[in-house]
Amino acid sequence: MDLGLNGLRALVGGGSSGLGAAIAAELAAEGAAVGIAARQSDRLTAHATGIAGIAVPADLSDLDGPASAVASAVERLGGLDLLVVNSGGPPGGDFAALDEATWTIAIDGVLRSALRLIRAALPPLQDSAAPAILIILSSSVREPIPGLTTSNVLRPGLVGLVKSLTAEIAPIRINGIAPGRVATARIAHLDGLRAEATGRSIDQITRETIGRIPLGRYGDPAEVGRLGAFLLSPAASYISGAIVPIDGGMIRALP
Repeated sequence: MDLGLNGLRALVGGGSSGLGAAIAAELAAEGAAVGIAARQSDRLTAHATGIAGIAVPADLSDLDGPASAVASAVERLGGLDLLVVNSGGPPGGDFAALDEATWTIAIDGVLRSALRLIRAALPPLQDSAAPAILIILSSSVREPIPGLTTSNVLRPGLVGLVKSLTAEIAPIRINGIAPGRVATARIAHLDGLRAEATGRSIDQITRETIGRIPLGRYGDPAEVGRLGAFLLSPAASYISGAIVPIDGGMIRALP
């Protein structure tokens, strides 16, 4: 299936690792020109080189980082058609353990960075013939995750953003994906924290989690990459305002 991505220009936030890297790689494999924005310059450069993309060093949680990243990508790619809004997971912890400084970090990293990145990208996207935005969310938008109160609070706010912008910025399409347990460094870190907190091994934690997933395994980042590339592509040209789960059937809630 030809997704129609060849020649389109994409900026992927948090594209040097994890789900962002997987989406960037899939877009590049489909022929898109890809810029990846992230703070980790060595890893960023290596991944950009590996997918024949461009590295856009930027701290997207800073006030000026998103606008700088968009300006750099537009200049070097010659415009912008596709935007992936993606950030590292916010700090974990139960509500009682989260102080004001931690909430500020979480809000800047998840919510404000998304608002700023989309705001900066709208002018060049309005000049595109096939504009699309994809926001990477979490299964926490459907069911709160114990010990991840910041995500449980902030990610649903991004769902509200998707639904609000669906009408406001049309014909620019905007969608979100809600990954469950996908085998990334972030999930390994969270499993490790839970193991430490409960006095169990990481293997025990992993087996327990897999037992709640009908497909019986963690997802592969490449599976998220393929879904992301499809939703951004002209092949999904009549899909907007959707929040698509990719969790192996783990979340049982009705839509």
